[in-house]
Amino acid sequence: MPSVFRSLRAKTLFALACVPLLLLTACGGSGGSGTTTGGGNTNKNANISITVGGKLDTESKLLTKLYSLVLKDQGFKVNEKPAFGNNTIVFQGIKSGAIDLYPEFTATGLDALKKTSSLNDQQDYQTVKDGFKQQFQIDWLDYSPLNDTYAVCAKSSNSMGLKNISDLAAKAKQITFDLPSDSTYVFDYLKPKYGLTLESFKAVHKVDYTIGFKEVGGGQSDANFCYSSDNGINTNNLIALNDDKHAFPAYHPAPIVRDSVLQKSPDIATSLNALAPKITTDVSLQLQKAVADNVSSGMSQSKAITEAATKWLKDQGLCKNGCQ
Repeated sequence: MPSVFRSLRAKTLFALACVPLLLLTACGGSGGSGTTTGGGNTNKNANISITVGGKLDTESKLLTKLYSLVLKDQGFKVNEKPAFGNNTIVFQGIKSGAIDLYPEFTATGLDALKKTSSLNDQQDYQTVKDGFKQQFQIDWLDYSPLNDTYAVCAKSSNSMGLKNISDLAAKAKQITFDLPSDSTYVFDYLKPKYGLTLESFKAVHKVDYTIGFKEVGGGQSDANFCYSSDNGINTNNLIALNDDKHAFPAYHPAPIVRDSVLQKSPDIATSLNALAPKITTDVSLQLQKAVADNVSSGMSQSKAITEAATKWLKDQGLCKNGCQ
């Protein structure tokens, strides 16, 4: 089983010793340095400041930016703290008041509550929603269809016709499988539903996570352990096989916000809940690709994320005031 507060991809972790410094330098709900004001002074939300934090990977930075832009469009003063820290640090931040809101994932929320997944997406969401409200006075707003969970990837035009994990199980003796040496826990999920173990395959290559994408993309292996919204799927022309027996817990993102902040304006929930259903796994992959393309054209990652998120929100009609 993965460890408590597992990150979905390999990320540079801030040392926990940095937590006090982070909490001193971030000023949740007070504007502070780096504050950007959205809307005009006549807007009913113009005097409400919200500090939006986020995690370290590109997908989380995109979610943080999307939430921030939508709130700015409603006239809130938004103080962005992207890449605030790893799972532990952002959770400490919202509990302490250093940040007011950030994108969290449902199965990571279960870890915080020390609960295991029911493998029922709605039930898991209700568990974290109720548990965070009762224990931490933190609200979960609506979750998105995006699911950044464990997955098995294969070449999009693979010769074995692999589309579902059931297909992989049926042909396992013909398949060479790649995974990192520290990721064998994935079979704790695959064995009960699909009967798959390391010994099921023709061969297993224990390689670095990113090497697995390259080997499958280049034809040296047939399938690899991956995460379902990793941009490596795009860049290596792969697909995430459908988890047709629902073996993996869901990692759906949702804005989580302290009760005291949410009570300041109903527009916080209304605007973010309108955004939620539009953020799918395909949209995440599309946005990550746009960021990578922007960076390749010479943009900084920060600007690349802002450009990709703003364009997508405008295309979706979610920037009624320009998202400035």
